[in-house]
Order: sequence, then structure tokens, then C-alpha cells
Amino acid sequence: MSTARATLSNRLSTDDNIMGAVVGVVGCGRWGMTHLKTLNTLKNKGMISAIHACDIDPLTKSEAIKYADTFCTDWQTLVSNHDLDAVAIVTPVDTHHDLALALLDHCNALFIEKPIGLSQTEASSIIAKVQETGSKLLVGHILRFNEVINEAMKLISNGEIGELQRIEFNRITKRQPPDNPNIFEAMAIHGIDTACYSFGELEPSRLSVSNLILNDNDYPINAKLSLEFPGMKEACIDVGWNGDEENRKIQYFGSIGSIVVETSTLNRLTIKTDQNERVCVLNSSDLPLTREWLHLLQSHQNSSQQPIYPQQGAIIRSVKWVEMANQEIQNTSTELNESIE
Repeated sequence: MSTARATLSNRLSTDDNIMGAVVGVVGCGRWGMTHLKTLNTLKNKGMISAIHACDIDPLTKSEAIKYADTFCTDWQTLVSNHDLDAVAIVTPVDTHHDLALALLDHCNALFIEKPIGLSQTEASSIIAKVQETGSKLLVGHILRFNEVINEAMKLISNGEIGELQRIEFNRITKRQPPDNPNIFEAMAIHGIDTACYSFGELEPSRLSVSNLILNDNDYPINAKLSLEFPGMKEACIDVGWNGDEENRKIQYFGSIGSIVVETSTLNRLTIKTDQNERVCVLNSSDLPLTREWLHLLQSHQNSSQQPIYPQQGAIIRSVKWVEMANQEIQNTSTELNESIE
């Protein structure tokens, strides 16, 4: 297997270069609040100087202001009132494209939660403007910053389980679906990107969708995706809301063994071979979102650091395969309707 992949150090430095950054967060929903809490922790450690929050819903102010220095209800006020170094877009995906293009005129670094946009065209347009303005971009493929996953990648590269052949990705939550849910954009994209990343940034050759569950408005809320890769490699991605229990597990199957990662556990994984089974415990338990922010802030200060992460091909690839998953269920729905008629 190819071991070529984007890599991060096990522990990101927290030197003086990133101190003093002024950060904005657009979108203060469930995950936006997690961003604010993470940034507040970094601020308390002296790593950034100010946090400014924005959400179109004024009712989010009471919670957001616990962690942010200011709050406003439109991005225009945000950029007018503050000289921002970096901005996070943590809003519904259908708003990402227009917001990103607008905000790139007002900051030097942008953190866009995945997926970057609804289509490859939107993704390419954002990346083009990042390059045109000389800005920095990080797209929130957070599992690339999970230290246990990266430790699994090292073990696989060292031949611990032989050649990597199959990946099983599970992300089932007991949470109710959000409004207008799309399981491919919300969860399956993590599995798609993790599979490609784990196979050395390999491009899939085929995708199929099964076990699809739609809500009353025909939005996909549960699904299994199968990805085929060159070299007889494959990935099975099982994702959904309304689960009986939480399941956040990635299993890597090689020619001589397997590795099990519980992504809800930040510092341990299990290696199984015919000879033995052992648990590997890491010393560090840095939160992946913290590592993402440190990476972006350091990139903002360091002109020699990679300006776009992941690489633009990986960003567009994940959007491409989500598009294909959406297209497959649309085709299936059309076929069903035609058969009924």
C-alpha cells in the first residue's frame, strides 16, 4: 500500500507566533458553540486575543456571549466592527459558498466546516479565491486531526497488520436529526475522507448506497455506503441518527490483522493479530478541534506552511463523492416513482 498522505506532527506547537490572533465564528449552533468553547480555552491560555461571534438567530447570544467577547446577528457587522485574522464558517452547508467568498475579502484565514460546499463547482470557486487573495484555508475534516487515527496510520505504515485491505467506518448517534438533514453531508463525508486518507489519498472507483432511510420530507437520515478502491480495497460506511446507542468506531483490516479505533476515545486503540491482541495508549489527548485551530493559526502566521489543508484535490474529492451519493438516491427515487406510475 502507498503510505503517501498528508501528515501532521503528533503535537502541534503553541509558540508565540500564534498569540494575539483575533477570531470570528459565524454560526452559533451546536457545533458552532463547540468552536467557541475551544477558542475560549485557547484564549485563556493566551494563544488568541479576542473572539467575536455571529449568528442570524439573536436567541443564541445568551449562550455565545459566555465564550465570545462580542455577538452580532450579521456577518457584515462582524467584519465592520473587528479586524479579524481568522473566521470560522459553522453554518448550514448551503450558505458556505457565498459566505466564504464574501469573508475572504475581510480576513486572511478561513476555517470552513465540511463539506466546503454543495458541489465541486462551489468548492473550486472558494479554493480559487483563496489562491487569488493569498489567504489560508482549512476545511473541517476533523478526523485527520484525531491522534488515535494518525497513530493507527503509523502502525499500518510500519506493517503491523500487513497490507490495508478494508475499512469499516461507523458513526451512529442517538441524537435526533437536525432540520433538513442530509446524512451524506453531515456524517458520511467523514467516512469518505477518512477512507481516502487512510488508503494514502487514493481515489475511489465506485460507490453504492444501501439501507437508506428517509424522513417524512425525503431527507436521508440513515445509510450504508460502500466504496471500492483500486487494488481490491474497500470501505464500508454506516452512518445515521436515531440510533439505539452511540457507535463511533473505525476498524482497519489488513492481511495479517486489524486495528480498532473508538473515535470517542482520544488516546487508545486496539491491535489484533493471529499472535496477540494489545491495547496502545497514547500519552496525549489533545482535542482534534483544538489541533485544527492551532494548525490554522500557525498557518496564518507562517508563510512557508501549506496554505490549504487538506490539499485541494482531497477537498474537492470528498464533495464529489457526496454529490454522487446524493445523485444515487435521486436516481433510485426516480426509478421507484416511475415503477409506481
